[in-house]
Order: sequence, then structure tokens, then C-alpha cells
Amino acid sequence: MPARWRRSLMSRDLILGIFPELTAVGGIQQVSRHIGATIEEFAAKKGLRCELVALNDRSGDGVFEVGGREYRFRGFARNKAALLAYLTGHARRTRLVFTSHVNLGPPALWMKMLQGRARYWVMVHGMEVWEPLPLARRAALRKACGIVAVSRYTAETTAGVQGVAREKIAVLSPALDPRHATPDPEPAHWPVPPGSKVLLTVARLLACEPGKGIDTVIRALPRLLDSFPNLYYVVIGDGDGRPSLEKLAAECGVARRVLFPGSRAGSLRGCYEAADVFVMPSRQEGFGIVFLEAMAAGKPVVGAACGGAIEAVADGETGFLIDYGDVPALETRLAALLADDGLRRRMGEAGRRKTEEHHQFEQFRERLIAILEAHGW
Repeated sequence: MPARWRRSLMSRDLILGIFPELTAVGGIQQVSRHIGATIEEFAAKKGLRCELVALNDRSGDGVFEVGGREYRFRGFARNKAALLAYLTGHARRTRLVFTSHVNLGPPALWMKMLQGRARYWVMVHGMEVWEPLPLARRAALRKACGIVAVSRYTAETTAGVQGVAREKIAVLSPALDPRHATPDPEPAHWPVPPGSKVLLTVARLLACEPGKGIDTVIRALPRLLDSFPNLYYVVIGDGDGRPSLEKLAAECGVARRVLFPGSRAGSLRGCYEAADVFVMPSRQEGFGIVFLEAMAAGKPVVGAACGGAIEAVADGETGFLIDYGDVPALETRLAALLADDGLRRRMGEAGRRKTEEHHQFEQFRERLIAILEAHGW
């Protein structure tokens, strides 16, 4: 690139995206990638530069992909001082900051303090804002130009718990990632006999996140096996919470029917397609992208009537919602789905339509751009 072009590029005003991670697996990470892709395209539309940075990704230049297109960013390997120095150096020309997590709100506020015309937005997802925040993060949230929440529940809770004006909060539901939108020819690799019924959960198995409801599914299995002796429960994911779940399965006498294949299960889309029912009766979902992934594969879902799951799952239409921890209710709903091929098919098709009509990345991108433009951009 000629030197005069580089000087012209560097002199342009800037839109800055600040993220926890852009390459890791997880719902917040997927939403972050979608935000990063959107604000880069938005910046191009406005004739501005765009810089994307990620605190926890490895140091240096990185790349992520959304919808077949690559986007570049800079990682800081958890070095907060280096990130803050980088932001300070870019403050003078920054017009808009968008951070995908409330923990990174204080650096966004710092940018605004350094450069008065900079405006910043914060994305909120769920549990991180359901309890009062530390003072610095709460102040950064309150001083933001606007807040984007993944669900109405999170929006209302943020307003009430954090003392943020509700009119500052826009709701933007997560999108299905484009790579999950089409069937995958790679089948699941779990050791389940042909003709078996399969319940599936996809989740991080972290000891610090005990509310996913996997334990309640394990407790429901003994009675379900009385009616469905060919039933297996497959849990995709790993973490330090896995040993306690394996111990519980052994105590319940179902260790051979609860499988933890980890990363050896094959493609994620292939796993959804091979299952009969997706189940995650969690109390801690801000929305639950895994519900979208299961529905896109045409599977009925069973969740808990908590948090944002009530917006992801249409009770009685795309699946069922139960009270968190209600094992008898879980047994009843799972038994109804396992016994009725037609019910599973109808609910699965309803879920597929829901993802196609409301949760595509293109729709997410258009809605986020509309939110920004409605506030002066």
C-alpha cells in the first residue's frame, strides 16, 4: 500500500470494538464475533476505520470468520495494562466504542473520558448483570450511550438491578451462526447402538456454573429407562465440573447411559442431527444459543422457565419449559417427546422455522445497525 494511502487511512476517525475473546467457544464469544463483523461493515458504510481488540486471545494479530468472511483483530493475552495503553493511544480519533461485555465497560468509559466526543455501547448477556455489579462496572454501564441486551429478561433485570434507565436498553436476540445453518455430512461419533433414543446437552461443564440442569437430567434417567430401555444421554462439553456429574451418574446407576464424548463426538451440527431431543433445563441462560442450534437441526428442546430461555423456547410449540430442578416434570416432558415421533417432528419443524425467520446472522446485523443509527449513527 502506498505511504500516502496508509497516512490517509490512519487519519480517519475510528470505530473500536472491545471484546473478551473472539476465537474461543461459547455463546458470548459467538455474539462477540457477530458484533465484530457487524461494526466493521458498519464502519465501512460510514467511511470510518474499524479496530477490533480482544483482551483474552493470544497476543498479536488474529483472525475469526463469520459467514465465510475473515475479520482481523488484535489480541492481548490477558494483559490489561497493554490493552489500556493501546486504547489510550487510539483515543484521540475514536468516535464510537462497542464492547461485548460489561467487564470491559470501564475501559470504554476511560476512552470517553480521554476523548469527550467518543460514545460507547455495552452488550449485556445474562448472569453477569443479574446481581449488583462492582462500583466501576456499574458506573460504566450507567454512563454508556446505550446498552444492548440479548433478551427482554436481561434488559428488565439490568434496568432494575443496576439502576439503568430502561429506555437506554435495546433488545437484540442472538443469531444462529451461519456455519450451523445447513446440515453437516459428518455424523456424530458417539458409541450408541443403532436404534437407540438419544437425549443431548451441549454446555461447558464448569464447577462455577452448576445451574445448567445436567444433574436433573441424570436424576430423571432411571425412571425414563424403565419405559425407554434403549435411551442414552450424551453431554457434549468439558470442564472441571465433569467429574461430579460422572459421580452422580454412577450413584444413580446410569453411568453406562450417560456419555461424555468431549471433542471426540464429531461435528456439532452432526451431533444435533443425530439426537432425538435437546435438553438443558438451566437456570442461568441469558438467552441460550444452543437452543437455536438444536432448533435449526429440527430438534425439539426442553429447557427451564428461567431467564432468557423463555424467549428462546416457545413452550408447547418448539419444545417444553419446566420449573428449574423439577425432576418429575422433566421426566414427564421427556417421556412425552420420546414416545411420540409425530410430536418431536412437529416441534422440531416449528423450531426450524423460528430460527429461519428470526435468528439468522443477516437479521442480527441489520438490527444492530438499525439500533446504532437510531441513536445518531
